Amino acid sequence: MKASGGCLCGAVRYEIDGEPIYAAHCHCRDCQRATGTGHVSVIGLPSAAVKITGETRSHAVTGSSGQPIPRHRCAVCGSLIYSEPASSPGIVNITAGSLDDPSLFKPQAAVFTRDRQAWDHLQGGLMEFETLPPRG
Repeated sequence: MKASGGCLCGAVRYEIDGEPIYAAHCHCRDCQRATGTGHVSVIGLPSAAVKITGETRSHAVTGSSGQPIPRHRCAVCGSLIYSEPASSPGIVNITAGSLDDPSLFKPQAAVFTRDRQAWDHLQGGLMEFETLPPRG
């Protein structure tokens, strides 16, 4: 996958050159609070496949693994761009809405559906997991 994207004001940009590991909608309460809506849509990529330019500010939350998940936002406009879960070293989660061409996002699963809001149901046919899917 070759793609690019960035924040609302253009101060942060990124280039992707690599294949996604996963693409999912996360319905956990942290993602709901971080986005102000019912979920966040992310593409998990190897860190080496993503080149980010521009200044970000981060805030870490503790994930279900008990490890931190720093969320990076544009230092100027505050757009949520990516996260780097400590439980998954070497992986960057790019927010699908920050892609220049969001149609490249092809969701495979919905995770943390136990926290999904009744008003936030997406397209059918996705694998659904009450928490995170088993690794392996």
